Amino acid sequence: MMKDMYHLILAGQIMLVICCVFYSVWWSISYRPGVSVNRAGGLNGLLLLITAVCGVSGLAASIYGINAEPEAGTLAEQTAKMNGLAIAIAGIAAYIVLLIITKLIFHRVVTTELLLIVGWAVLELYVINALNASSKLSDPRFYVMLAVIAAAFIISMILYVLYYRMEEMKAFYAAMLPLITEAVSMTVLVLLMVIKQ
Repeated sequence: MMKDMYHLILAGQIMLVICCVFYSVWWSISYRPGVSVNRAGGLNGLLLLITAVCGVSGLAASIYGINAEPEAGTLAEQTAKMNGLAIAIAGIAAYIVLLIITKLIFHRVVTTELLLIVGWAVLELYVINALNASSKLSDPRFYVMLAVIAAAFIISMILYVLYYRMEEMKAFYAAMLPLITEAVSMTVLVLLMVIKQ
């Protein structure tokens, strides 16, 4: 039902924001330059576990919400702004193209962050597309979210390319910025979902 879709996506986005917060805290402790710690033991291990649980839960809830059956009588598929298959194909193509560009042109070591950045953007496009098609996110708010997601994605990609070119301490802080921009992006979506349209 529509209500289930809405609440699943809302819960998923909140869990992903919490994931970003705990991931940032874990990173700030585990990867601080000049500090040697066990990244998977003690408090760090607990933070990493919470990050993983929140991330997987948030992803699962968001995906279940996207794929939930629309309320009887709605024309969700016909009113969707974007085609779901097109989003998936564009995401795969974007990953391959960005991998080639960042590796061959910018000589950036390929890491899982690239997959996470592109994957996050694809997920968010699916989320706002499903919400808009189900009349849970108005057209103006849909376009606001497109701009917010695009901005977070661009910032993340710039920092991804620059990471290994930065001085150690600057790189340490720069690595947390994509988590912040993506958390802010999802927080904006949550606010747009709960504030009356």
